[in-house]
Amino acid sequence: SSGAWRDGAQFAAGGRRGFPRPGAAAAALTTEAPDHSKLPIRKHRVRQPKLSSSNSPKKAETSMAQPPPPRPAGYFEKKGEVHELRQLLRGASAERDQQKKRDAIKKVIAYMTLGIDVSPLFSEMVMASATTDLVQKKMVYLYLVNYAESNSDLAILAINTLQKDCRDDDPMIRGLALRSLCSLSLANMVEYLQPAVQRALEDVNGYVRKTAVIGVVKIFYINPSVVTETELLPSLKRLVNDNDAHVVSNTISALEEVLAAEGGYMPTEEVITGLLNRIMHFSEWGQCAILRLLTKYSVANEGEMFDIMNILDDLLKQSSSAVVLSVTKIFVDLTSNRPDIQQDVLMRLKGPLLTLMAASSMELAYTVLVHIHALISRGPRQVEVFQADFKQFFCRYNEPSYIKQVKIDILTMLADFNSAEHIVLELSEYVTEVDVEIARRAIRAIGTIAVHVPSTSEMIVSSLSNLLELDIDYVCTEAAVVMKDLVRKYPEQFQQASGAVQKCLKIVSEPDGKSALLWILGEYGLLIEDAPYLLEPMIDGFMEEPSGAVQLEMLTATVKLFFCRPPEVQKMLGRLLQEAIQECTHPDVRDRALLYYRLLQVSPEEARRVICAPKEVVEEFQEEMDADLKDRVFEEFNSLSTVYKQPASKFIQVSGSPFVATKMPPPPLEGEPPAGFAKPAPVNGGAAYAGDHQVPMVPSPSPETDLLGESGGGAGAAGAAGGAAGASVFGGP
Repeated sequence: SSGAWRDGAQFAAGGRRGFPRPGAAAAALTTEAPDHSKLPIRKHRVRQPKLSSSNSPKKAETSMAQPPPPRPAGYFEKKGEVHELRQLLRGASAERDQQKKRDAIKKVIAYMTLGIDVSPLFSEMVMASATTDLVQKKMVYLYLVNYAESNSDLAILAINTLQKDCRDDDPMIRGLALRSLCSLSLANMVEYLQPAVQRALEDVNGYVRKTAVIGVVKIFYINPSVVTETELLPSLKRLVNDNDAHVVSNTISALEEVLAAEGGYMPTEEVITGLLNRIMHFSEWGQCAILRLLTKYSVANEGEMFDIMNILDDLLKQSSSAVVLSVTKIFVDLTSNRPDIQQDVLMRLKGPLLTLMAASSMELAYTVLVHIHALISRGPRQVEVFQADFKQFFCRYNEPSYIKQVKIDILTMLADFNSAEHIVLELSEYVTEVDVEIARRAIRAIGTIAVHVPSTSEMIVSSLSNLLELDIDYVCTEAAVVMKDLVRKYPEQFQQASGAVQKCLKIVSEPDGKSALLWILGEYGLLIEDAPYLLEPMIDGFMEEPSGAVQLEMLTATVKLFFCRPPEVQKMLGRLLQEAIQECTHPDVRDRALLYYRLLQVSPEEARRVICAPKEVVEEFQEEMDADLKDRVFEEFNSLSTVYKQPASKFIQVSGSPFVATKMPPPPLEGEPPAGFAKPAPVNGGAAYAGDHQVPMVPSPSPETDLLGESGGGAGAAGAAGGAAGASVFGGP
């Protein structure tokens, strides 16, 4: 045995001294396995790379001893072969093991969510849908809907199963099958969809009817004529009076989409009566759908207007900003031709709006703020409503900049003789904000308040003079621009600010600020002692100035100053005109320099009369938005138009028909409202109004009570004080 091993070792070392004896080889197998690393290298074996001197065998063993990567757990541990999944599905079906079948379907859905194409399993999944397990049905229907479009020929296989499930005793299965059937979205399926949806619209279960309503919309987008030319549309309209609130909400939305080409669904008096009678039973989104539909209804008279407003008054207690803003739109639209009533209505709306403005969600707070801003911008009467609560719009340190900007704009409009001083002091604090845009807006707001409230001009000019002395570029720039506007309206106030101009010129680097300061130097050169010497360094750098607007203002200011102080400015003006005419490449600057040069060459007195003509005091500055655009945006109140301050046609493309503003038309003016009809209640309850007389407000009816007063002895829907029992909103019995 030892001799045989020696012979084997010699052979392994490369010596061809003969093959080992058979007996010796057998003995070697029984003792110890040979070291295969010492066997001769064959051609079919891969040569191992030699270790470098720096890599020791110990290191190589360490690198080879790395643990294998962890295997993923769950349904994703396989490679996802379709054949393997098919075997799992078929095996589970053959064994009739529901748990195993459910796991196999879960695995298919898991691979589908990963983006792996499992569409070849379509026929197996259709067969798997024949089960009573609701969980399996949901997963199978999800698969069918996902792959029906790419397997339109095989999708027909699922029709029989889905149609059978649409007649199941369980309403959940009926609704699920109908939803999946309508989601196939294939043109060749319409003949199967229409009877199923028509039958489901008359189902006894509300969930099935609600699903069928959405199914009508899906059919409409596949083939509109199937909906408009069959019984689907009349059946859908009948569901507006359904006893299930969710069905009614879906029906209103569906009708708006189906009838979009005709301007949407136009409600009748009977429909509005029924919806208002039950509006408190709807969810907040259902209430929004009803309120949106109500804007299309034309109110007949003031009595009906007060009825509707009193019904909707309870909705102002909602915490939903969508509902409160929808009610706000209706109230404002109904009273648009009655300013005195509208002011009372806005007093009622102020409390809910200010409450929503303080919401924890900054996005909701911003939405409410921009709508308050739109209301205030309508006129003085609307401003008066919120003037007493101006402190509610003071900015908090942790608010985002978009909210602070709207609040600053609102504070600017609310400022009056009594509140201007407090608001200006508050705005002055924002000048040192870290946010540069907020600081700029605050300075502009201070100037706007001075223009609108003349009694504050002296205080504000003094405040702006202090800002001009700050060593902050953007603050000095905005303060200079605002100061220029103020001295155009209040020339007598310039003396306070004259001392800050010299220091400000050394700091301001923005074109707007430079232009404003140059205008001040030209207009008030006699009042500023060092005006020529302040202007001279700017003239020396005329050709290095990148802004054409600054160069134009420099020309005008120098010529004006020349007429005030000729000896000091004459040489500077000559040098400036020479550079502007001969060296400047800006066409406007060169043309203006030629104009001034030729005017002065013809007649200095004529040039003075043209250039230094007396100017009228500015009373009002141009608004950022014209009145027509404001009216168009306000007609689209409670929409993105209010947020963007643009009509919807500017930022949205409406398919089918152009966007039509849904402003609710107010009732015609017919004198005093009839007796027995009340206006909305004040903020804290108490009395409502009917004409000029206060009457007690009837408490809100309970949800079980008929809001139209049809329960015996109750008050009407509008809370009409003193009304007879059984009175209808629309005057009927």
